[in-house]
Parts: sequence; C-alpha cells; structure tokens
Amino acid sequence: MHSKNILLRRLPRRLANILVEGRNILLRLLSPFDRLWLIVNGKRAWPPIWLRRYAGPLRTFDSAAGEFSLLLKIAANLRSSHAVLDLGCGCGALALQLADYLRPERGGRYVGIDIHAPSIRWCQRHLQRPGFSFIRLDAYNSAYNPGGKMNFDYRAALAALGKFNIVVAKSLFTHLRPETCSAYLRAVKDVLEPDGLFVFSIFAFESQDQLDNAAIAFKFGDAHFRYAYAHRIESAVAFSSAWLNRALSEAGLTIKAHYPGTWRAAEEGLSFQDIFVVAHRAAY
Repeated sequence: MHSKNILLRRLPRRLANILVEGRNILLRLLSPFDRLWLIVNGKRAWPPIWLRRYAGPLRTFDSAAGEFSLLLKIAANLRSSHAVLDLGCGCGALALQLADYLRPERGGRYVGIDIHAPSIRWCQRHLQRPGFSFIRLDAYNSAYNPGGKMNFDYRAALAALGKFNIVVAKSLFTHLRPETCSAYLRAVKDVLEPDGLFVFSIFAFESQDQLDNAAIAFKFGDAHFRYAYAHRIESAVAFSSAWLNRALSEAGLTIKAHYPGTWRAAEEGLSFQDIFVVAHRAAY
C-alpha cells in the first residue's frame, strides 16, 4: 500500500476531500501539456489527463483496457458482430480498444454507461459514432456522484438498452456497496442474451488471512463487505466470496470461470483484480 493512500485513509473526511479536489485542479492545469504529449505520442483520441485519472492509475490507462479487451476475446469469445454493454465505462478506455474491432454493419454495437457526468459528456462528444453510444446514469455514489439519486432503478435503466451478447464491468464492483452490486447483477441478468456472458473484475476474499496480506488494506467493514477508506467508502471495496456467490445465485447467474488476482499477494494471477466470467444459471 502506498504511503499517500495510507495518509488519505486516516485523514478527516473534509481534509481528504480537499486534497482530492486539489489533485483534480492540478491535473486540469496540466491538461495543455498533457494534450501536447498525447499529440506527440500519437494518442490524440485519448481523454484529458484529469478524466483518465478517474479511471485509475495514469500509467495503466491504456494497458489495463487493452488487457481486458484481450480477455473478452479469449475468455468470452468476443466477436465483431456482438453487442457489448460496458458498465462503468468511465472516459472510454475500453471503447477506444474496441473502436476498430466491433463492426456496426455486422450488428456489432457498444453502449457505455457511467454515473460520472464529465466522463460521459467527453465520450459523447469525442467517441460517439454509429454503433457506439454513451449514457449517464444519475445514481448516487459517495465517491463519484454524491448528488445522484438514491434507490436508483438499475433494472429499468438497463432494460431500455436492449439485449447484449457480452456485458462488462471493469473495476465497477470495486466501487459499489453490496445493495448496489446486487441491483446491477439483477439488471445484467435481464439484458444478457440467453447464451451471453458477463465479465467483471472485483476484489473477492476467502478469509481474513487474505486481507491481512493483501496489497490494499481493507480495514473497515464486516465479514462480507470491506472497504479501505472510512470517509469515502466506495473508493475501494472488497466482498467475501460467500457473499458474491449468494448474490450471483439470487440474480440467476452462475460462475463459468474465475481468475484470481494478484492483489491478495498471490504469486501468479491473470490481473491485479479477480476476474469472473458468469452466465445465466440455466445455461451451464
């Protein structure tokens, strides 16, 4: 765990929020220099630095999305004619990876949804085109949309988007409370084609021993739901495998494949977070 994250976890809520907002202001001031860097390095299509930071560490913006894009093709048999729903699409990292792969003329389409208004606005202005669309969900999240609606109806919102061959949630469930995670799972089941697959990343632990040795210190919470920051719960969360299995079963979904992550101090792993591939329970 980096020392700056330890510091943020121990600071009072107001001071921590001031530091986070200060970082965002600094990144906005650096945007002109970042734009020049992007142009020089042939990355004109990338979003500005202050939006990329919302998607995670700046150094892994492209590589993490590329890794997940490859995973979809290998583990979920993603085809150019598939319809893809990207939950928590952020500022379009995965959309950029799939822009030249999905073929609208063959039926391929991509829908990205997120609660972060600036990210969706940027995607709509710069990445939206035939076959690619972006929609904002005004749902409450203390870290990413504190002014959003409580008790948001995820099932109704997703049902309006149609059916999908593949649903993706990269680093979404690492920022949700249990009730919101369950709501998303039920909504995904509704929009997933009978033979479709849902691929998501998550921090899932088997025991307290795994948490004690993990790369992220999830010090708060209970036996099934843990979080790293007392003042910004949704900034980083983890779920017990028992809770996740129960939530999937209640939503009518079943695990097809599980790739453990290296965050639990594992010697080997497919990615930093745990990766799950799930399907309709009746399909397997």
